[in-house]
Amino acid sequence: MTKDTAVKGSDNDTTDSDTTDSTVDATIGDRGVFADRLEELFRSVPDPKGRRFTGSAIARRSTELGFKLGESYLSQLRSGKARTPSFRTVEGIAAAFGVDVRYFLEDAGKQRTQTEIDMMRLQADRSIHDVAYKLADLPESSIHVVNELIKVLRVQQGLPSEPETHTAEQ
Repeated sequence: MTKDTAVKGSDNDTTDSDTTDSTVDATIGDRGVFADRLEELFRSVPDPKGRRFTGSAIARRSTELGFKLGESYLSQLRSGKARTPSFRTVEGIAAAFGVDVRYFLEDAGKQRTQTEIDMMRLQADRSIHDVAYKLADLPESSIHVVNELIKVLRVQQGLPSEPETHTAEQ
């Protein structure tokens, strides 16, 4: 199967009976690595309105970007019922979420993309964007004071003083 062949997982093809060299093997764990990483994108990447993407929205975006993807097959990939999508399907899902395809293929790519996901989440939150904008042009000493105040507020709210950082194992 080449990159340009039909996408396994279109509305008419929801089985994974023909695994080839261009498929992503994700059979590790209960649901599989691919399903876990896909679910992380659904939890973490905001849509243009700052909400969580739905399966139908990702299937539609993928198809609009030229990677035909059926909503039912996407659901099977999320649940781990389908475990070996074609590379083209993986490309389509990555494109629909706006992440690098390497997120699904390698741990270093996943880590790098997790940082990108965190940045997208911050950019989608208008109030965080507004605060950051207001910090522009302030001297370093003032930014340090604001940063320390944020740490105090986080602790008062029962949060760790610093936001959680993601590691490659997550």
